[in-house]
Amino acid sequence: MEKKIWDLLIKNGTIVNSTGSFQADLAIAKDKIAAVGQLEEGLAERVIHADGRLVMPGMIDSHAHLETGVGESKSKDTYYSGSIAAAYGGTTSFVDFAFNNEGEKPADSMKRKLKEAKGNSVLDYSFHPCINSMDEESLGDIHHFLKNGFPSIKMFTVYRDSLMLEKQGIYEVLKLVAKEQGIALIHAECADMIERKIADAISAGKTLPKDHAACRPVISELEAMYGVLAMARDTKAPVIFAHMTTGESRALLERTDGAKLFAEVCPHYLVLDEEVYERADGYNFICSPPIRGAKDREKLWELVCSGHVQMINSDHTDYHSRQKKKYADYFPKVPNGLPTLETRGMVFFSEAVVKRGMKAERFVELTSANAAKLMGVYPAKGVLAPGSDADVIIVNPECSYTMRAADMHMQTDFCPYEGLEMTGKVEYTIAGGEVLIENGVYAETGHRGKLIKRGKPRLDLIG
Repeated sequence: MEKKIWDLLIKNGTIVNSTGSFQADLAIAKDKIAAVGQLEEGLAERVIHADGRLVMPGMIDSHAHLETGVGESKSKDTYYSGSIAAAYGGTTSFVDFAFNNEGEKPADSMKRKLKEAKGNSVLDYSFHPCINSMDEESLGDIHHFLKNGFPSIKMFTVYRDSLMLEKQGIYEVLKLVAKEQGIALIHAECADMIERKIADAISAGKTLPKDHAACRPVISELEAMYGVLAMARDTKAPVIFAHMTTGESRALLERTDGAKLFAEVCPHYLVLDEEVYERADGYNFICSPPIRGAKDREKLWELVCSGHVQMINSDHTDYHSRQKKKYADYFPKVPNGLPTLETRGMVFFSEAVVKRGMKAERFVELTSANAAKLMGVYPAKGVLAPGSDADVIIVNPECSYTMRAADMHMQTDFCPYEGLEMTGKVEYTIAGGEVLIENGVYAETGHRGKLIKRGKPRLDLIG
């Protein structure tokens, strides 16, 4: 009898990396990929036949919010339930945010988030430290995190009384990010413009969901992006523009004047348009920046398809519709965010690969490989190669179905893509060598993910 040297063999699939695709088998031993090639079934304890399937690196969602918010606006997913939902959608690791609640410094919020996640997530996870106050202690905390496994710093140019860091503070943090070879993630919207528009809207009694969108126009996003561009160019700090919504940013992204700029887009900005705010349940779609018009959506697609966008992430926050409906007629109090952690990957696959002809390699680049590089975890993650983490998904590229909230596993009651006709479904999700999703069903293995201490971002995304 042949000695079993692999725990799992994935047989006869199409291996898809960002650099190319080929027919091959993939073997897993413990939590690592052991071999890729033409491999003997008899050497594996278990074999999954992947004929006609795409075998891809597990997706990485580097923009997700779990157990976020306070009081009545606390989101619904826990690290346990949210990570299971993510696994159903083909995500095998994620990066959350350590937002600073009132009175907290960055070290305080990180300690709180690490405690919430420890032993609860079924997937590997990490955090973006956040800073909203330019004091010596906060800056010291950020400096510590940059040097000790958390090299991506989140800052906001909006939300003045909570998350926002004033421009001089952003500039100082960017200098520190450049010095320590980290990367900044920026929510770019102009606070002055938005605050004035909201005040005027309230005075005029215009507080419906459609008015939320009107108060955050494209120009408010562009103005903030150009301000960040100037600081990024001066400091030489790499910057990711979070959840970019507008194709009008093309000129900025093309003419960086030496700045190291990257762009992230979320599927809801590529699939939906501002007409959702006219619906009876328009409050469910309130997010910031808001969903734009159909013309802007198509311009955004052009940026994705032309290589100007480096990552597709979810910006997941799952509130229940009753939390949003409570303030349906007063948008300033509606909790912001959409439940998208589970749907991010396959909605993008269906819309980009199936409907628009995007190559599967580019899909892997946008949903896994580039995030692994920019987040400092490549080549442990983001590629299927011997020695890499055994984070693997098997996708049926021809499975057709209709998106329904009733079929989702996030802890909410609505789906932004309700009724969307889909092609492409995750059949297996393997994280850390453990089969978590098997034929579309969660396997209760007891597996838990680990905290990822990350290295320096890799800015060269080619190859």
